[in-house]
Amino acid sequence: MTRYYALLFFLLLAGVTQAQSPVLLRQQLQQVLDEEKLVGAVWTTVDSAGQITVGCAGYRNKPAGQRLSPTDRVHVGSITKTVLAMGLLRLATEGKIRLDAPLSRYLPDLPMQNPWAKTHPVRVGHLLDHTAGLEDLRLWHMFSAEATPNTPLTEVFRRDPSVLQVRTRPGSAFAYSNIGYTLAAMVIEAVTGGRYETYLDAQLLKPLGMTRSTFQFVSQQADPTLAYGHLDNGEVVAALPIFLRPSTQLTTTAHDMGVLMRFLMSDGTLGGQPFIDPALLAQLGKPVGTDAARQGLASGYRLGLVTRDRYGVVGLAHSGNMVGYNAMLYLFPRQKKAFFITHNMDSETANYDRSNQVLVSYLNLPRPTPPSPNAQLPNGFAEWAGYYLPIVPKFEPLALLDRYTNVLQVRVQAQEIRIEPMQKEAFRLDYVGHRLFRAEGRQLPSTVFFRNDDGQMMLVADGRTPFVKTSGVWVWGVWLSLSLGLVGLFWLLLSGFVQWFRLGMSVRYRPIVWAWLGILLLLVPVPLLATQSFTTWGDFTAGSGLLALVTALLPLCLLLAGWRLWRSGFASFGTKLDGLAVLLSLQAVGLLVYWHLIPFRLWI
Repeated sequence: MTRYYALLFFLLLAGVTQAQSPVLLRQQLQQVLDEEKLVGAVWTTVDSAGQITVGCAGYRNKPAGQRLSPTDRVHVGSITKTVLAMGLLRLATEGKIRLDAPLSRYLPDLPMQNPWAKTHPVRVGHLLDHTAGLEDLRLWHMFSAEATPNTPLTEVFRRDPSVLQVRTRPGSAFAYSNIGYTLAAMVIEAVTGGRYETYLDAQLLKPLGMTRSTFQFVSQQADPTLAYGHLDNGEVVAALPIFLRPSTQLTTTAHDMGVLMRFLMSDGTLGGQPFIDPALLAQLGKPVGTDAARQGLASGYRLGLVTRDRYGVVGLAHSGNMVGYNAMLYLFPRQKKAFFITHNMDSETANYDRSNQVLVSYLNLPRPTPPSPNAQLPNGFAEWAGYYLPIVPKFEPLALLDRYTNVLQVRVQAQEIRIEPMQKEAFRLDYVGHRLFRAEGRQLPSTVFFRNDDGQMMLVADGRTPFVKTSGVWVWGVWLSLSLGLVGLFWLLLSGFVQWFRLGMSVRYRPIVWAWLGILLLLVPVPLLATQSFTTWGDFTAGSGLLALVTALLPLCLLLAGWRLWRSGFASFGTKLDGLAVLLSLQAVGLLVYWHLIPFRLWI
């Protein structure tokens, strides 16, 4: 009898502990929200038995004091791509499309500009893998008052066909592209003869049992259970239609995301019938065909998910970020466990990784010790040291800043390789052989060095963004040019004020006046831009129009000031300094003109 009561006690204790686990999880995530100053979050976990558990903490609408409910609807940002990719896989399973078919088979009138079209056409699968060689997006794609829930998808490129310029050989390199997933939605529409939202709602979400999810546009006014997004200052952000809606527009619930994750870790059947080919599900997060994959790097992006090696565990993941929201989906197919979390606040300072770490710990996943490095660097590897730039800029109009603010420096010291990103902390790489390296704390090889077909020295980290080696002279030259240009403009601004205070209105006769006025004109659009809604940042407005005008006038004003200084003969030491400042400013402005940053047009 004593043994019976002891066994009963331990069973009850285990049940209480199990029941308390979601409570403890909520406490830990609430602590993260408090410390990171986040408004709220909803989450779901899937255990190895397929049980879905949901939770929430914080506010649906912070200013109104409305608390979140586990059943509230939310947005997920780019995790929408994972769900949309499943729609394409469903069509492929039904034999209605081929992922290896050229995109032109389904979109014959698409004005794609592909220099490799004859030998390497863009294929449907490239869109889902982000290997079509397309840029990511333009500002107006995301922030425009002209977008509506019913705007034709063709508007993404009709306004500017150059967004369809293919920048790398299709299939060879990862380049994250919201435009690419919008084209994938156009393939769905071409094959089904209707709107992609209608097809996916009826033929994907409904059969999966995601009954409170939709690809249709949903606003908080239409559905009060949809949680508001929030900005850093606590301001609420309502749902907004965008041109790139296939890449981010999914309204769902924590439970529905649990249903999706459980299916993604299954054999692809529903009710005993094939729904998505298990061979396709097995390819998720396993890149093929890219230069990095051919060099042996197994991690990367494939069919809507990426292999992610963090927190001592390896899983399939997709993050989601949009105005007002930050989300993460994580699958661990081997253990049949998963989690999803979305924070209804888009913060520039919060560490969202803390929430992921809490959820990984909650799932109690095995964390093997990373293997010790035992390979020796090959002879001559020192030649790989130097500077690397991303080969495809994320925002083409800002290509100069995009490339040179994301530069990597590789240092080779004895048997140690260090990567020093400009915007992140440096980290060590351990050599594992065959030019493959593992970042410290990782389980899998994360980085590969190789020469591409053109002989360029390349670096690919995490199977994603490729970097090409460049001369340090170019890197430092660009930053030196911009820095000296700022010094020159500051001097001209200061010198103009000094001469104005000394001479009053007679300053208009001084050679420097044109440069001074050109710089002051840059301030004219500031009040208009500061009071302009961020939802119109990509539109042509009074503020953006004035900004383009005054930036276009700047080089003309500098040239006129330089001409007048030259005509004056640089009579004094002060005019010589002014002349030097004009030259410094002009060389930087010339660089910006070359990179199409002057005139600065927000709407292109």
